[in-house]
Amino acid sequence: MTISYQKCVSDDDFAKASLFMLSHKRDLHASYSTLEMVTLIYSYVTQGNLICAKDADNRVVGIVAYYYGTPEQEFQDKDVALVDIAIADRAYRGSRLFIQGLNYMVNQIMEGHPQVQEFRLAALAENDYLCRLYAKFTRSRFEREGSHGKEVVFCEKINNLRDTLKKFTRI
Repeated sequence: MTISYQKCVSDDDFAKASLFMLSHKRDLHASYSTLEMVTLIYSYVTQGNLICAKDADNRVVGIVAYYYGTPEQEFQDKDVALVDIAIADRAYRGSRLFIQGLNYMVNQIMEGHPQVQEFRLAALAENDYLCRLYAKFTRSRFEREGSHGKEVVFCEKINNLRDTLKKFTRI
């Protein structure tokens, strides 16, 4: 199963990513409305970044949305990269896709924004799967109140995360 990763830059990229996010909004939380998802998409297109995972037929099978800085600090804390949306099509979910995508994103961030020192992953506290997965790659965490309940934010120095991911990509 060949997966490629690409940062969204063109209108066509954003359209494909947006359609995927809208069709998978319930994977984030059962109560996400279309309007909430459109608002989130707008926020990422204008203030954040989107990365798509595509299969061999060039179909979007996953999306990651992240910011440089945090909304709480009005994106002034540019030493932080915050991932708070990660969605994968059910047929593609698994550690391999996650590790490859995370590795791609970390490398993109480090190349394009060397001022980033800390990498954060946010997940709803009730999402046991994501919380267990994120905990494997990070050392510290804190909680915050999100739009759909309590979220756990997992934190790691980006250099440490890159080194951890290297161990997994050798396999």
